Amino acid sequence: MTVSLDKSALFAAMEAFWQSETGNDRGVEAAVSTYIERMGLAPFHEMATRKRAALAAATARR
Repeated sequence: MTVSLDKSALFAAMEAFWQSETGNDRGVEAAVSTYIERMGLAPFHEMATRKRAALAAATARR
């Protein structure tokens, strides 16, 4: 899937980064989360997160 860059979503992500008061890692997390939400990709992100967690659990059981 190809998604073009949405400058308003990118700007919102940059704002989220700078507004984060908990350090650089949390700022990056806030920026990425904001961008994903603004681009309407949250359902894909949630699906990928669940699949990664299931894979990690399956790997840990071995």
